[in-house]
Amino acid sequence: MSRALGIGRYVAFVGVAAIAAIISLWPFREPFPGLFEFASFVLVGVLVERLNTQLRVGAHGSIVFLVYLTTAILFGGVWGALMAGLATGISQLVRGIAPIKLVFNVSQRVLSVTIGMIVYRLLGGGIPPEFLKTVGTISSSAVQRDLLLFFAFAATYFGANSVLVSGAVSISTGRPLREVWDLNTRGMIGYDLGSSAAALLLAWFYVRAQTVIPFGLGPLSLVLVIFPVVVLRHIYGLYFRLQESGRELLQVMVKAIEARDPYTSGHSIRVSSLARSIAVHLGLSTKALEEISTAGLLHDVGKIHEEFAPLLRKNDKLTDEEFALLQTHSVKSADLVGIISSFRGPIQSMVRSHHERWDGHGYPDGLGGEEIPLGSRIIMVSDTIDAMTTDRPYRNAMPLDRVISELQRCSGTQFDPHLVEVVLSSLAVRRLMAEQSGQQLPAALQNMDTTGGSQRVVKSPALFRKSGR
Repeated sequence: MSRALGIGRYVAFVGVAAIAAIISLWPFREPFPGLFEFASFVLVGVLVERLNTQLRVGAHGSIVFLVYLTTAILFGGVWGALMAGLATGISQLVRGIAPIKLVFNVSQRVLSVTIGMIVYRLLGGGIPPEFLKTVGTISSSAVQRDLLLFFAFAATYFGANSVLVSGAVSISTGRPLREVWDLNTRGMIGYDLGSSAAALLLAWFYVRAQTVIPFGLGPLSLVLVIFPVVVLRHIYGLYFRLQESGRELLQVMVKAIEARDPYTSGHSIRVSSLARSIAVHLGLSTKALEEISTAGLLHDVGKIHEEFAPLLRKNDKLTDEEFALLQTHSVKSADLVGIISSFRGPIQSMVRSHHERWDGHGYPDGLGGEEIPLGSRIIMVSDTIDAMTTDRPYRNAMPLDRVISELQRCSGTQFDPHLVEVVLSSLAVRRLMAEQSGQQLPAALQNMDTTGGSQRVVKSPALFRKSGR
């Protein structure tokens, strides 16, 4: 079955499921919120949809999910889902999005909201929650119950959204579902769930405005909902732009160092990317992923010192004295990394120990086994893989099947055996190895995979755009 046909069937399935989910919520008899209220929140959704922020390479995001969670909590699943679907559809029509993408993005938004609300209502959640309507007369246990029900709704919403989007990306790219979910969602879903609490604040603003404005819903009510969303979006945008600017400065510095050695151009960036992919497969936290990725980028930064320049340019084999001098780069790299206060601790330790061997015969401290920081062990594997798959003055790049053989041969001596198993079992890691080395992944390596297969309207390489953070 072709990917285009597979995508068509998948989008049709999601569309039908969205309609069925809305129908299943009708028995709850949620009253229509009113034309003005309905149109106003659709407008808010469209406006926030337009406030996209570049969050990561290859993905855009927004905090529009706060609006959709708010409308569902205030007016119920049917009207919340319809508001979300209309806002998504209108914003993407304005952008000229391809019809199949538009249908999918609208359908998955509607389905995510309705599935979340079905769970919420079956657990006994009210519309709106009691603690939003009552001040000073509701027990703390009731407030805790309402909060738990809300987070059950939010967790279901994000879970459904991430699986639906990952399924579309998996079909369109041919990648396993688990691989896509790991790369696009694992590190962000907890962050999204925590951020969803802001939807309760928006709902509270709206309900409070209803009680203090004598003419019902007035312009102030709408402003009270829009203003916090815009402020939060601005804060998120500044934060992620600052993060990206800092990372770009690090990459500029690394490229300046690698300019000394044309044979390792791009080496640190590739090591960072490969180390992150291995860490994702291990299921590490978002913080750990960022630390390992940063340490991978900076692991050779000490080579900027002038004494290493002749060694990096030398075409012949290094003498024992020269090799001993080169080995000091890991300590010098750690010293430089430690100048930045936020990099002291785990990142600095990872950089210092990235040449320690599993058998204890590495440098600079002769650590062995699990004494070596996990990030250092990951960088060691990634660094060696990139070294083997790129041309050097003394040899040509190795083919991937030989690289795998070398990893197996050195498992338990140079490398952590478990990390070698990760490289062997993860199709995502091996594909990245092939992409970075410019080689075709051998058929035998393609068949070695042992793995399975967000608030988001996603923009995969060919299909959808993520719209959650």
